Amino acid sequence: MLQCGARRWNARTWKQYRLSLMRLPVPIPLPLVAAILAGLFLSSPALPRDVDVPMEEGRRVVRAVRVPRGPIVDGDLGDEVWGLGENGGPLFQHRPLEDADATERTSFRILYDDDALYIGVWCFDREPDGIVAREMARDGRFSADDYINIVIDTFRDRRNGYSFTVNPLGARGDGAITFNGPPNANWDGIWSAEARITREGWEAEIAIPFKTLSFDPSSERWGFNLFRMIKRKDEHNRWNAPFARYNTFDVSVAGTLTGISGLRQGIGLDVVPYALAKYRHVRESRKDEFDGDGGGDIRYRLTPNLQASLSVNTDFAETEADMRRINLTRFPLFYPEKRGFFLEDAGIFEFGGGQQEIIPFFSRRVGLSESGEQVPLLVAGKMTGRIGPYGVGVIDTLVDGHDGLGEKNVLAARVSRNILDQSTIGAIATVGDANSEDLNGVGGLDFNYRTTEIFGDKVLECNLYGLASYTEDAENDDNFAYGTEVSFPNDVYSARGEFYQIDEEFDAALGFVPRRGIRGYEFGIGWHPRPESIPWVRQLGPYYSNQHVTDLSNELDTAEHFLSPLWVLFDSGDEIYSRVEWDFDGPDERFEIHPGIFIPEGEYWWDWYRLGFESASKRPIQFGAAARTGGFYDGRRDGYSGSVTVKPFLHLFLSAGYDANRIWLPGGNFDTHLATARVQINITPDLVWHNLVQYDTDSETVGYNSRIIWEFRPGARLYVVLNQNIQRDGRNLTWLESQLTLKANITIRF
Repeated sequence: MLQCGARRWNARTWKQYRLSLMRLPVPIPLPLVAAILAGLFLSSPALPRDVDVPMEEGRRVVRAVRVPRGPIVDGDLGDEVWGLGENGGPLFQHRPLEDADATERTSFRILYDDDALYIGVWCFDREPDGIVAREMARDGRFSADDYINIVIDTFRDRRNGYSFTVNPLGARGDGAITFNGPPNANWDGIWSAEARITREGWEAEIAIPFKTLSFDPSSERWGFNLFRMIKRKDEHNRWNAPFARYNTFDVSVAGTLTGISGLRQGIGLDVVPYALAKYRHVRESRKDEFDGDGGGDIRYRLTPNLQASLSVNTDFAETEADMRRINLTRFPLFYPEKRGFFLEDAGIFEFGGGQQEIIPFFSRRVGLSESGEQVPLLVAGKMTGRIGPYGVGVIDTLVDGHDGLGEKNVLAARVSRNILDQSTIGAIATVGDANSEDLNGVGGLDFNYRTTEIFGDKVLECNLYGLASYTEDAENDDNFAYGTEVSFPNDVYSARGEFYQIDEEFDAALGFVPRRGIRGYEFGIGWHPRPESIPWVRQLGPYYSNQHVTDLSNELDTAEHFLSPLWVLFDSGDEIYSRVEWDFDGPDERFEIHPGIFIPEGEYWWDWYRLGFESASKRPIQFGAAARTGGFYDGRRDGYSGSVTVKPFLHLFLSAGYDANRIWLPGGNFDTHLATARVQINITPDLVWHNLVQYDTDSETVGYNSRIIWEFRPGARLYVVLNQNIQRDGRNLTWLESQLTLKANITIRF
């Protein structure tokens, strides 16, 4: 018998598991599994290319040159001062060919003065008319354009860093990198960039003030990497580690930037005041409300790499509305955090690999009521950064009274320590409950292991974590949660396995735990070859995964078998895919899946099939479509979805999406519809008007979110935000509520 979590799987659970495998609509491809396992152990590491550039510890090296005064950032790299820099090129392909010569030449140079780091990039192109450049908004959709991406690991800890992106129009994107994960695009640093298209290609000029970065002033070496996308060819070029199994944001394989010394950050004080005016009209009360307010943030660098922040009367008027979803399960949906105060340095609080089954600190629990309404934050304090090998983060917030509750103080704290080459150990604690009078606390430990040298040159990640909770006036027995995950996330071969257990009484009031009293077992394996013998195919991607979740008596609660027998990425960038899924759900009591329609308790197996297509993002008109059909509990579900993105000219971006389902159940039939539309008007890269319209049949309302964002100078912004809700009743539309906000903030640095 197999033992997991010190409990045994009983005979019934084994029978359910075997049945779930036997009843798959498509048999598991055992030769594929064998080939993948053989590849894990028999593949040989790729050897780095011989290049005539400085190398250090097997990594490429570029030297930054100090100058008395940096260049004027206008996109013209003809300034004489650039001639003092050292050539940092060339770049090499990592897709479609690994470690091959780039088809177009890229050169870059790095300078610095007392105040900022300057990076100039020459993107040569023999066909400048073929350069793809349509995005102008900050943190926009750069993947559809030509662009460059620069990552900097200022502590050279091989784990964390900053990401800066620029396209040929001078549009900018930035993000914070934590533990070699994708950049958090909601981190907005103060920096500037300009770009221009020339007869020889395009050029970008970047200035990053040292006050924007955290770093160790005593270190003269930073991690550095540079990526270039040539979109019409879908060609990916990189400076260091030009291999498809790595991402550019993986700073563990970044090259080295040397020559940095004598840097200063001023006294490290930022004052960010804001003022706003607000108008609100509610149809039901027939009242017009006018209000004005103010507040702001104060940020101070306690050390060059440790920052304290204090936010008074915190406001989130500029935050984009959540994307609507229709829930066809019995479990709550996860909505990501979008508020800037909580997103800055949010990666420091990531725990146990960041999986969504157990998130001990989920900042959306702070400042939002149980119904999702905003609750004012009176004062919020935060300290984040590094102390030697330690990463630390503390957030303490005073939440205004709501729903009959008084003011509530809640706190989250996290500490981690770098060990080995890319790994960490850490602890987390939360105290308080913003939506209850009862005191709640959670504490836990985790270990995150990562290496890029398994089997020679592959990536392996392992996470191990444990948590315990305490709730006032509760028995606090069976109040633990723990788990482990092993992942092999490589380009051609990938695999992962995970186990977790959440006790019945585990309660994370400041976290996200969609269900309790469960054990989960997950496994996935994939093979994604790049067939060089088929010139019109870029990559194939068969993949299989399963998830089995039982209660603590090992009775099966939910199960899912997922098989993608066909996924083809064409050399053009277009892709097609197919999916087959076999699902099980065993609710122990009936639940409402649609108003007036219930799923009775019982055991349900069903299969469904999906086929889809996505056109390449480089096209002026991009579209996607998918259709699904199959069972759904003891009935049937058919559905289809589609999306289209149109860029008719430089300053206009249009997109629309639609998702519909037709569901037949013994308890009744119903349809669901979800529609979204975006209109983005790009006046300049610093002045953009976003419009989002959403409709869903669950709420029968239309939501309109309109935001004008003008960054009239780096670190200073003006927002005009309009939110409207409209009720649909048959063919009639009723205006429920309108709210208009004008907000301005400015960063003053000392």
